[in-house]
Amino acid sequence: MNELQFPVLYIDDTANPHAILSFLCQSGYYCLILTDFLAEFETKCGRVYCDYCDGTLISYRPDTVCVEIPAPCLWMVAFHPDLFKGKMLEKTIEEYTFFSYALKEALHVSLKEKRILSSCVDDIRREFHHGADSYKRTILIRHITRLLDYTTRFYERQFIVRELNNELLIRQYEKLVKQYIGDGKLAQKPLTSAYCAGQLHLSEAYFNDLLELQLGHTHSCHLQLKRIEMAKEKLRSSGESLSQIVHELGFPSIQYFSFLFKKITGITPNSYRSLN
Repeated sequence: MNELQFPVLYIDDTANPHAILSFLCQSGYYCLILTDFLAEFETKCGRVYCDYCDGTLISYRPDTVCVEIPAPCLWMVAFHPDLFKGKMLEKTIEEYTFFSYALKEALHVSLKEKRILSSCVDDIRREFHHGADSYKRTILIRHITRLLDYTTRFYERQFIVRELNNELLIRQYEKLVKQYIGDGKLAQKPLTSAYCAGQLHLSEAYFNDLLELQLGHTHSCHLQLKRIEMAKEKLRSSGESLSQIVHELGFPSIQYFSFLFKKITGITPNSYRSLN
């Protein structure tokens, strides 16, 4: 069953929607696809030993290069952002960051989760077929938002289940940050979240969400804390001038460094050095 209503919504129950998937992504649609488990495809989807194997949810944002999906597809929902124009939403579509995840960062769902997601799609389909009236668009948006919120909830569950894997990634990340700062590279080039994600073989969106869930703050915040930590060490144990420390740690100016240092530690860099 294929239903198309440009530029709003598309629902597909065919086993292989790949023929239209690329077209939809290139036409500005966000796509969600639920597939059955297929062992040879699961490695491409990043499934690890602790993940469920009752289905895999793959997401695509507009202008994504789509790959062939060999696993049988249970359904696909695609929607255009024009559907939400002029509507007040609790979250914007861009805030559903899983649309920017790589294929290897797909969501692996349990049987219960699979049923919940499919129930959301049934509600979308049912409303899609309802006669046109003043409530239809509002209700469709509500059902799609519910599908996206459940997807976000299940991704958070997957992050929790993968705790051991995530702890390893965080250790690698912290080692990367420490080495980058220690080698004085910040004086030449900033350490971006995109660079860190690439070094860990993750998409930037997945990497940022991982940090938020594991550390409770962003890469930018973590980097600032690490730089202040290393600045404290230098102030305690080296005779370097403030300007040398500022340059080595990549701060834009002594004034900014002093402001940030006092904000985090409660005292100025010179006072900290005097006390230690």
